[in-house]
Amino acid sequence: MRRLHLKLFYLRTRLKREAQGVTAKVLGVRPATMSHLEQGRSLPTLQMLIALCKHYDVTPTYLLDDDRPIDPSHRDRWSERDGLVARGNWLEVPEGSMVSTHDGVRLVAVQPGARFYDASAQAQRMTCPNAAAVKELESSLQAGGKQRDRELEEMLSRELMGQRKPRTKPVAKSVLKSAMAQAAQG
Repeated sequence: MRRLHLKLFYLRTRLKREAQGVTAKVLGVRPATMSHLEQGRSLPTLQMLIALCKHYDVTPTYLLDDDRPIDPSHRDRWSERDGLVARGNWLEVPEGSMVSTHDGVRLVAVQPGARFYDASAQAQRMTCPNAAAVKELESSLQAGGKQRDRELEEMLSRELMGQRKPRTKPVAKSVLKSAMAQAAQG
């Protein structure tokens, strides 16, 4: 859960585009609670986690799984959590696995581990002439996704660090005076 705070910050600032106080009010918590969650200083309770998921329309798996990208995909949507393949994805199935019903609907049995693609990857997949090209495409898609996610993580981390207030307490004047006096004597 090392990236939970970055995901919460991303969802609020990039997808919902709302102020921290607005999110806190909608969720019924103090703004400081939201700040601590986004800064990584605290973790949400189970009830808070569910409220965050519903508010941002993401699944708990998306929030808690560090291997998932920061930018949620269709499968990470709370509203689509019961679907294996989300709208907008293309499912790869073997030839002959599709059957037609009497009313003209086509059905496909989904195999465990079946690959699916988003619209742009599907267009690239259509041009692959052989299995080697498919493997190359899949590895480049995976590498590109990881690179985009790393860049997004770095950008959000820098942005969060820029918003942080210094946590150092001011030095008492008496302590400062005695330190200066000792430095003058020594």
